[in-house]
Amino acid sequence: MDFWERRLYYLQLLAEHLLLSLGSLLAVTFLGILIGIFVFYSSKSRKIILPLINFLYTIPSIAMFGLLIPLVGIGLKNALIVLIIYGLLPIVRSAFSGLKEVPTQLVEAAQGLGSTPIQVFKNIYFPLALPSILSGLRITVVMIVSLTGLAALIGAGGLGQAIFRGLNTMNTGLIVTGSLGISLFAILGDQWIGQFEKDESLLRVISRNATKRQRNRIIFPSIVVLILSIAAVIYLNPLNSKNSDSLVVASKPTSEQFILGEIIAQTIEDNTDIIVVRKFGIGGGTTNIHPAMISGDLDIYVEYTGTAWLNVLEEKLPPNNQIKFENLNTIYQEKFKLKWLGLLGFNNTYGLAISKSHTQISTYSELAEKCSDFTFGAEFDFFERSDAFPGLKEKYPFQFKKLEEMDINLRYQAFEQGKIDAVDVFTTDAQIKNLNLKVLKDDKNYFPSYEAGIVARQEILEKHPEIEKLLFNLKDKISTEKMQELNYAVEVEKKSPAEVAKNFLNNLKNEDERK
Repeated sequence: MDFWERRLYYLQLLAEHLLLSLGSLLAVTFLGILIGIFVFYSSKSRKIILPLINFLYTIPSIAMFGLLIPLVGIGLKNALIVLIIYGLLPIVRSAFSGLKEVPTQLVEAAQGLGSTPIQVFKNIYFPLALPSILSGLRITVVMIVSLTGLAALIGAGGLGQAIFRGLNTMNTGLIVTGSLGISLFAILGDQWIGQFEKDESLLRVISRNATKRQRNRIIFPSIVVLILSIAAVIYLNPLNSKNSDSLVVASKPTSEQFILGEIIAQTIEDNTDIIVVRKFGIGGGTTNIHPAMISGDLDIYVEYTGTAWLNVLEEKLPPNNQIKFENLNTIYQEKFKLKWLGLLGFNNTYGLAISKSHTQISTYSELAEKCSDFTFGAEFDFFERSDAFPGLKEKYPFQFKKLEEMDINLRYQAFEQGKIDAVDVFTTDAQIKNLNLKVLKDDKNYFPSYEAGIVARQEILEKHPEIEKLLFNLKDKISTEKMQELNYAVEVEKKSPAEVAKNFLNNLKNEDERK
């Protein structure tokens, strides 16, 4: 799918990125200057506030997004708070430094002429500190525009969504478009603030002695930004308004989840008048989506039985490793007010895979005997989850030569490039077929079933009872082979998840009509 066919998608991301960046920039500018002035005049508070801001700035931004989820949930609110926190340091520092560097002789002279403290600040401190403030603001603009890209991981939208979707679906076009869009945004933002600095235009406008050219440098670019912002609000309002006739469909950051999210969204859109808001590719998967479902920020998503039983409920597996769906559904309804609307029909469990050239190895036990020559690669949470590598090592005596932790969507590239020799897989992964991998037999039956099912908030089902029947019709409609085929269409054939979902639903409809 080329750029033109995705134009509406990119336009939506552009509008989201503009509003989120601009909103946080305005808040940061106002708060940052106020805090900078406050710490300049208050030496006691300076000793607390400046180190605190420095400390917050050292926390990785992606970690900050995650830390705030239990407090404010996912989405816009979370993103704004993080962007404001990270944008404060350059502004506060530049405002404080600019005020501090004002020559004391000028201040004393003004005071000697009878100027009040307010007059001294207005006529001496602020004008002389303004160049330093604007310099800090230019740094902040570029930083905020760049960081806004990460906000897509928590469902806040923006051009970062194109980048992460491209990584998830192995689509270079999406990655390049999102990256170039953010870069262009940052450059234009820097140039916009640069107009305020040029020939001291902003200072002259504030001092009311600007030339027409200096006024135009401030007014015209600002009007353009204002018009674009209004246009973005108008464009996004019908798309993202969370009202009584809308619901939010979420997905984890994988091709499979994008496809399933689209299948759910299109099923609802094609058969009801409900507005569907898509919050796809949420970083952290279940860890972040489940709390957002409970809080009501999200309404529907696809979960896997093994993940729900072991990671959400933190229950131990039955002796036969088979999770009873009825028990799982009952606990979810009683404990979380969430309901499983049947299972879709495929099992996307874990597996270990190697190259088919290793003809002597066909089981996990055989790999364990020879793994000292293998570098094993997997996604970050595979090494952390109790049902993954930690538990697997207790069952099989794996002692790999080296362990490589990486993003879930990069592990196949690492395998293809020869950087790892063994990799964890999901049984519906398209790359198993594409890279001609050998999936080893779990001869001690360690991994449980990870059957996919639709989870929805009971409140939304009570409000829109027709949804339950619609989505229940998807029960047992997607086999493991079919899911791998759908993933292949996205990851290898480079079709969009929306297109693949639409084709699947059309074929499903035709099959039902023939029956």
